Amino acid sequence: DASMDTCHVPDFDISLKRLPFLHILPAIYMTTQREEEEEEEEVNRVNLFLHAENVRIFHAASRPHLPVTIVTGFLGAGKTTLLNHILTNKSNLKIAAAINDFAELNIDEKLVASHNAASQIIELSNGCVCCHLLMDLKDAVWRLLDANDVNTVSYLVVETSGISNPLEIIRELDITFGKLFRARLDAVVCVVDVDQMLHTHASSSSAMISQLACADVIILNKIDLLPTEAERTLVEERIREINHQAALYSTTFCNVPLSNIMDVTIPLMDSGAGGNAMTHEKSHVPIYVSQTGGALRCDASMIKSKGAASRKHSEEFVSVSVSICESPLSLARLQEFVCSNVVQRLSRMKGILWIQGLKQYRCVLHLSGRGRLGFELDGTWTGPPSSDIAFIGSKRILDANVLTSQFRQCCCFQNDVLPEGPVDDNEGLNILRESKEFTVIETTDSTVSYFYLSGSKVYGYSEEEMERDLRIDIDTMNKDLADAVNASVNGPKAFLAYTRDELGKIRLCYSGHGEPANSATILFREANNVLRTHFRNVQVCKCGV
Repeated sequence: DASMDTCHVPDFDISLKRLPFLHILPAIYMTTQREEEEEEEEVNRVNLFLHAENVRIFHAASRPHLPVTIVTGFLGAGKTTLLNHILTNKSNLKIAAAINDFAELNIDEKLVASHNAASQIIELSNGCVCCHLLMDLKDAVWRLLDANDVNTVSYLVVETSGISNPLEIIRELDITFGKLFRARLDAVVCVVDVDQMLHTHASSSSAMISQLACADVIILNKIDLLPTEAERTLVEERIREINHQAALYSTTFCNVPLSNIMDVTIPLMDSGAGGNAMTHEKSHVPIYVSQTGGALRCDASMIKSKGAASRKHSEEFVSVSVSICESPLSLARLQEFVCSNVVQRLSRMKGILWIQGLKQYRCVLHLSGRGRLGFELDGTWTGPPSSDIAFIGSKRILDANVLTSQFRQCCCFQNDVLPEGPVDDNEGLNILRESKEFTVIETTDSTVSYFYLSGSKVYGYSEEEMERDLRIDIDTMNKDLADAVNASVNGPKAFLAYTRDELGKIRLCYSGHGEPANSATILFREANNVLRTHFRNVQVCKCGV
């Protein structure tokens, strides 16, 4: 019996005629075909019981199961953010991550690999794991089930592409591995960009509907982008029209307890006299994987598919990948490119870039939702720098030749003529110098100018007093400003990059061309919003007025 292969114990091949206590069942000795089939079923049943009893008597260890959580969600919803959250808070768990990217360049895999948090990374690129790469996923699971790999991996997290239908993956895992009890599906987790769902047509796409319908757990991510309760309620109502059973969790940056998305137990720690529980995010509490599974599953993930809906994404979306290693990118040209209509109409963009003037840092740039940009630093280059980027969009909109050509035009060319020394007579730089919000760092660098938000001229406190007495982190304030400018959707599109100086302080970057951040209006509007947030508990002025 196939199910007996799940344990390292001797197999039995027993005929019921050898069991003397079964002579009381005369039907066994009938010779009709139906009775022979019944006898075979009874033999299998008895063998199974004897097999299990042998395991209990001789304490033979069963071959370990491989728990699987599937992370799905539309383009840019936050799947990689959730995967990184899992890997950051995994404690003692040994997690393998299978990362699927529709584009040829698997940027997500590069980002996860750079943090070295996963026990094993499986790259599934240039297609969808629900169709073209499904066989690759099955092969990867078989490799993990190998005796050597099982000892080094205790959990598998599969991150699908943003346009995959997880139902095909669920079916294949069940057909291939479920019958053998070697791999079990613990949960299908769907990440939703609530702002995108409320304000775009993404909620009507076949991919998002399939992802929501199959989910056991739905994460309402970027909930901070919906300021009113009415908006949040409307999103929940739309989701409940598709899936009325899944557990819902509202988050920012996919910050959710692992026990809500993986079938694990996290013991609570008594912090002492206060008696407050402490979760694994704040400690090194060991995490225990459920031996049985099934605690998170619901009937929604077992729905029936309608025809070829799972492959419809190939008719809706296309991807383009570009790699440049011969030259860094010009910040001024990159700013103009990412704020252009050709980029803003895309469904998704993500890249790791080499930008001139941003020191030695790997720069991560992405676009999602309603054209919201994101920018962060991902450590320093440990090998030859390069710019790798992937674009995904509707076939009706994405022009591969135009995108590739315009992105390559962002390079710094050998015949570029740069001014000698700093550019003093620059309107954009003078706007920053004359402002109360910003401080400009005078430098001899002629490629990029640096500045930062402090608010010392607005509130009268020195930077030392702000950090020492008011506990205001100026670095955090500037990071918040860059995030707010890049995520803005009202008004002209803005883009703000930053780097770190020799002391590790965040410094905002001005390309020296056009308005700072491509829109001084957006920059100053968001700067004042950030200042009000960070100084909300501080007197308006140092003098108390």
